[in-house]
Amino acid sequence: MNKEKPLNVIFQTASKPAGVQACRHWYATVSGQATLARVQELVTGMTADVFGYYALETGVLTGMQPFLQESRIASRFALGMVQGEQNSVLGSPEQLPFAFQNLDLVVASHALDCTRQPHQVLREIERVLVPEGHCILIGFNPFSFKGLGSLRHFHQRKDGPCHFYSTYRVREWLHVLGFEVRSTVTAGFSPALGGECTFQRTRWLERLGARWHLATGNVYIIHAQKKVSNMTLLPASRMPARVLRPGMVVNPGAGRISPQERNDAE
Repeated sequence: MNKEKPLNVIFQTASKPAGVQACRHWYATVSGQATLARVQELVTGMTADVFGYYALETGVLTGMQPFLQESRIASRFALGMVQGEQNSVLGSPEQLPFAFQNLDLVVASHALDCTRQPHQVLREIERVLVPEGHCILIGFNPFSFKGLGSLRHFHQRKDGPCHFYSTYRVREWLHVLGFEVRSTVTAGFSPALGGECTFQRTRWLERLGARWHLATGNVYIIHAQKKVSNMTLLPASRMPARVLRPGMVVNPGAGRISPQERNDAE
């Protein structure tokens, strides 16, 4: 695959265009820009020791933020969801156009938040990752200021632009698929609403959350690794000797001591 030329793939996506636009709109705010810078820093640290041949970026922020710009993996692809942007591939996180066990690293930004099929997104990531491959998921945290702001769509959860999943639920989904969660962190502790003035007044929340590693950040980052069982059944080195053989007669009195022998022994 040529990473310099965009490859347009005809696909059917379950992503919500309204959710994609709402997510990008929030990242354009002052609080969103500060959170995005912190997420970039965390993702760079998580991928610093990840080696391999191929890496993929997918999700809402693909084409907007290059999370793998400092990755040591040379062949990097960007699977965009919006036509007209400069991406390597135009496709859908629910139908990744890659072969089985072909990628070493996948970074998915808000791919679970803005889709009607979050389980399918995770299954596709598991399918394309090689054994011991790495996955980094970025999503909105429902237990945060951003999550509180989404409660206005609670009465229309199925039709809302985004759906936020807790880190506990996402970790459970990953465990079912055979992933081992290596780390979970959150970023962006300031209120999601408000302008520059509100953000400056609540900067102390950023310092407090980063210092004490609070789980109430607006955005979570989960780093997981695909695990595959390598257990191989080995044949027995030798057959155990048979205790009973065909035609063998068992003497029920063998090993018993007669009364005469007992008296002689005394």
